[in-house]
Amino acid sequence: MRRHIIGILALLLLLGGVIYWIWPPQDGFGRQMEAACWRLGPVLVMLWTAYPQLNYVPGWLWMIIPPILAMLAWKPRLFLVAIPVVLALAILKPRLGRPENSGNRAAAGSRRRDR
Repeated sequence: MRRHIIGILALLLLLGGVIYWIWPPQDGFGRQMEAACWRLGPVLVMLWTAYPQLNYVPGWLWMIIPPILAMLAWKPRLFLVAIPVVLALAILKPRLGRPENSGNRAAAGSRRRDR
């Protein structure tokens, strides 16, 4: 049920963006609403698409995401630092549950044959 509501809200926001695009607003509030529709619509579409996988997100991550988003909204230039740090952590993190030589099976097999 929640996924349907997210999809309907996404469509309504995108429809609002299209309506504002066809009939441009004249005041500042209308421009803010247009920007909000164009920004939140695609975000809700992505959330609607990824909704089934959200059950697999660790609980501690839900506590980290809001402060990070608030910090990035407050100082957008932190994206320049945050993105390389996140990529480095994702690439360099140790692989949990993998034995030390699991990727080198050919070398392990050749050692056994040499004996």
